[in-house]
Amino acid sequence: MTPPDIEPSCRACGSSRLRLGFDLGLLPLANSFLSVQNSEVQAPESRYPLRIFYCDNCRLIQLSDIVDRREMFDDYAFLTATADTSLVHFDKYADQLTRKLALSAEDLVVDIGSNDGTLLKAFKKRGTGVLGIEPARNIATRAEAEGIPTINEYFGSESVARIGRNKARVVTANNVVSHVGDLNGFVESVSELLDAKGLFAFEVPWVVDVLRHYNFDIVYHEHLSYFGFKPLSQVFERYGLELVGIEHFPAIHGGTIRGLAAHLDAFPKQQDMLDQTFGAEEKEADFRALERFANHAKEFRSELVALLRRLKKDGKKIVGYGAPAKATILLNYCSIDRSILDFVIDTTPFKQGKFIPGVRIPIMHPDEFRKAKPDYALLLAWNFKDEILEKEREFLQSGGKFIVPFPEPEVVG
Repeated sequence: MTPPDIEPSCRACGSSRLRLGFDLGLLPLANSFLSVQNSEVQAPESRYPLRIFYCDNCRLIQLSDIVDRREMFDDYAFLTATADTSLVHFDKYADQLTRKLALSAEDLVVDIGSNDGTLLKAFKKRGTGVLGIEPARNIATRAEAEGIPTINEYFGSESVARIGRNKARVVTANNVVSHVGDLNGFVESVSELLDAKGLFAFEVPWVVDVLRHYNFDIVYHEHLSYFGFKPLSQVFERYGLELVGIEHFPAIHGGTIRGLAAHLDAFPKQQDMLDQTFGAEEKEADFRALERFANHAKEFRSELVALLRRLKKDGKKIVGYGAPAKATILLNYCSIDRSILDFVIDTTPFKQGKFIPGVRIPIMHPDEFRKAKPDYALLLAWNFKDEILEKEREFLQSGGKFIVPFPEPEVVG
């Protein structure tokens, strides 16, 4: 275990006026799933401080304890294509931008943190040039094998030098900007890569949704920033970019916002939507909101654990449904282990046969869910609730029930 670096100043504005708003304690890395051999080792795996700070200067909510990114991203356990909801979302995403910019084979779309190439496949299908940048070796190799040219590295000035300045008509970064430690360097490199009439499209969990719905399980070491668009817009302006549009997707990942940025005066601004977004952040993403968020998480933990222990005492069989990164945080923060959940199922092949770090609950193939016939399933992949409830109608019709944790623990079925 390498001790985390402590970032003493705001990664957006550089101010040292940071206030601690929520300390979740020492938790394992969300995607550091254990092999069978490692799960049998008695010594506990590495845990790191997970603390959320508020910048009194620009209002960015962020982590200051920075784990080495190679430990988190060089070998990655998330695939975009595992959920139908994501496939549909990204297909529409590519279609909207292709139409908006009238993209053709002459235009290059660069996706930063391109994962398995799901978004780029949608652009490629529509006839554009595509290029992925993905630091995880295992996933970059997979994307290449599926016909998506991918550079296996972290995005930065070297990537721009390799691709060429102003070469990309579209740059995308989805659920990536929140992971960036050097936010200013990242935005500067995007500005250099982007064509004069190009668009930078990015998706992030919106801090207002996170705080409003008390989704503390989205807080993990990879997510260094919890963005309001006001502080982010100030970083853009520093490097000759401006926010020109915002679109809200409340049903994606518990609340996602897509921002569109461009070089100054390249596109008209959706000023009403920008003002509305900034206004909501000012009211609902201040330090008091962060304190309420922290207090609610403690109450939530007591409520959820009491419900699960009551069901166990009544002899009910409970399993977990889904092993996303957020499951590691929820289960460890609430100390939910194998005394409560028999196992967790997940559709991602390279998670199956492994164990959730910290609590060491085994991750099984979805077939085990059918065989076990549990009484209850704790819906850890709650952000895909509608898709999963539809998929598991037979389980519900046979008397099974789901426990949906957010925004409040609720039994469905």
